[in-house]
Amino acid sequence: MEILEKVSESLKLMGASVAHVYTETALDPEMGPPVTESSLDPRIVRNLREAGIERFYRYQWEAMEAILNRENLAIISGTGTGKTEAFFIPLLQLALKGERSVLIYPTKALARDQLVRMKWLTKDLSEVRIEVLDGDTPQKVREEIYENPPEILITNPDMIHLGLSLSPRFRSLIRSADHYVVDEMHVYDGVLGSHLRRILDRIRELNGEIHVIGASGTVEATPLLLNELFGVEGKVIRGVPRRRGMAIHALVASNGISRWTISAYLAGLMVKEGLRILVFVDSQQMAERLAKMAERFGANLAVHRAGILASERVEVEEKLREGDLQGVVATPTLELGIDIGSLDAVIMSENPPSYPKYLQRAGRAGRRNRLGLVFTIMGDNPIDSYFLRKPHEFFNRKLTPITFDNTNLEVLKVHASAYVLEKYGVRRNELPSLWVKALDELVKEGIITERGGTYYSTPRTASFVRSSSLRSAGPIVDVIEQKKIGERELPAALFDLYPGATYLVSKRSYRVKSLDLKSLEARVEKMTDDQDYYTKPLYKVDMKEFREVESKKVLGLPVKYGEIKVTVSVVGYVVYDYYSKREKPRAEVEYEEPIEFTYNTKGLIIKHPILEDWDLLSSMEAYHATEHVLIAAGRVVAGGSITDLSGISYPSGHVVIYDSTIGGNGVSRLLYQRLESAYDIALDIVKGCDCEDGCPKCIFDPYCGNNNKVLSRKKSMRLIQTVMNGEGTDYSPPDGESVR
Repeated sequence: MEILEKVSESLKLMGASVAHVYTETALDPEMGPPVTESSLDPRIVRNLREAGIERFYRYQWEAMEAILNRENLAIISGTGTGKTEAFFIPLLQLALKGERSVLIYPTKALARDQLVRMKWLTKDLSEVRIEVLDGDTPQKVREEIYENPPEILITNPDMIHLGLSLSPRFRSLIRSADHYVVDEMHVYDGVLGSHLRRILDRIRELNGEIHVIGASGTVEATPLLLNELFGVEGKVIRGVPRRRGMAIHALVASNGISRWTISAYLAGLMVKEGLRILVFVDSQQMAERLAKMAERFGANLAVHRAGILASERVEVEEKLREGDLQGVVATPTLELGIDIGSLDAVIMSENPPSYPKYLQRAGRAGRRNRLGLVFTIMGDNPIDSYFLRKPHEFFNRKLTPITFDNTNLEVLKVHASAYVLEKYGVRRNELPSLWVKALDELVKEGIITERGGTYYSTPRTASFVRSSSLRSAGPIVDVIEQKKIGERELPAALFDLYPGATYLVSKRSYRVKSLDLKSLEARVEKMTDDQDYYTKPLYKVDMKEFREVESKKVLGLPVKYGEIKVTVSVVGYVVYDYYSKREKPRAEVEYEEPIEFTYNTKGLIIKHPILEDWDLLSSMEAYHATEHVLIAAGRVVAGGSITDLSGISYPSGHVVIYDSTIGGNGVSRLLYQRLESAYDIALDIVKGCDCEDGCPKCIFDPYCGNNNKVLSRKKSMRLIQTVMNGEGTDYSPPDGESVR
């Protein structure tokens, strides 16, 4: 292909290279019966045929039969293979019988986008109304919805969360529905998945029966997942694992060149070729930086990310859809199926945190029967180096399940308080034990009260519920110049909004003047847009408490999983040149007083053996490096991003790996279950590198709190080989000065 050859030649001039090319040619799902053989209303059949649909896919037929029989199920099939029709057509048939459905989408934008897509199937069905109810719905329309509920209601989890607790009419509207659809299931990992489960618990008033249908194209689903995510028993119906159409996937080896520079360069090249592009990154600040860098290569790219004003995101979506933009740099906010028009190419500036996310992002290119181009920039880090050695494994990975934690107490506190607010009073003995635990915490915090075994709301309850966010488990820090210009949740805010940090919003540069964790405000000042440096925080982590939930032996090592309390202390920051290739920082700044934040999460503790011929420094170099490569391996075995997990190492041989999310996100739990596989990958990482004794391709971590000091690849390799040879050890508590 000409454009691929041009890219390959251009990258060589930079010192990078196309390391592997994979051609995706997905076939359509197996065909099923003709639409005329169905028992559907003749008008639905006519609408389908007018749209060019003469036969159902086999999986669609099976899904429709299951839904009409009121079975709970998850529909899994690739992008563009008709998942929406698989659940929407039978719900239309049921709507003609007077049954109502609630369709839940993760965002307002996606909900309204789906409304447009679904309208064509309701043509001539005057008995069926479809309405959207969210925060943007005008009051007059809301009144009409409450007075005369539509057969199909489209909404989002945030609306349901607040509506159940604050509006009697909304409660009646939602709970009187007959069917509930959760589309884009893959989005509900981490904290959002925990929130969704509790919202469904509240809809069914904790343990009642409801009819739930899930749908996704890029997730590993099992009946167990339905039970965990929805709280009901059900089954899985599968179409095809890949999207429809053809795409060219290329893995680009950066060969020591900045991934951001390569991405910006590729963006400029694509734009000059007249292609419309979408560039994905996983960091809000890197989205801003990359958009600025792309301007140097002739690409004017907009930014779409969380943390900027919603109106700015909507404007970007509209301009992209209308063809008014050359392209966009986005965080996962544009992974979803929002209609943003036809895109020719997707550039992933970093290997996505999981294979489902890779497939979701790649699926944005070449839709509507066009060839798609997908470039993934592989950096100098352990997992990318692993996949460059084994590229076929990259494209033949199994889908990972959604990871979330149904015991997240911070999430439970949000929904328990909302439930008490709705009911005014809830008896203690009518609630599950975890809900009671959350409510007891809320009593201590003065948000609710308890009298005679019954929990009651207080004047603080409503404000607590209104201020809660389903997108995070932690407090939100507002970013303020003269007015609010953005926000960031804790603990992530510590690593972006520390005093002295450079911070970007919509490609505008700011310097952080102060961070106040009591008022949850970060004050910033405008900088010139030609800054030639960026900053990274220096921090340390201390484990304050650990409560064991379960334990086991892995390769002879004692491993415990449980609840952890950690304190993060930001002690300063380092300054790096923006475009320089040198590894050493320009400057290092130390605070007089550290900025500290303590929170509860989940994690595991591994006790490694102490090798007798090592001194204290050698031991710490081994354990710290092993911590890094096990976290890296978690990206493969547990589907976690590099920021989902954090770690602490101790000279006593202990390595602690914990969820970076307040209350837990489920990734460390999956790593605990698959730890033996993680050691296999970790050993491959440290053996496969040709560096002297440590580099970004094997044991360096870009989020290391001490800037990748006290590390040894060779000592980590020896330690892991010792473990793999079966030299176990007994458990003892962590001891000594920790390193992160």
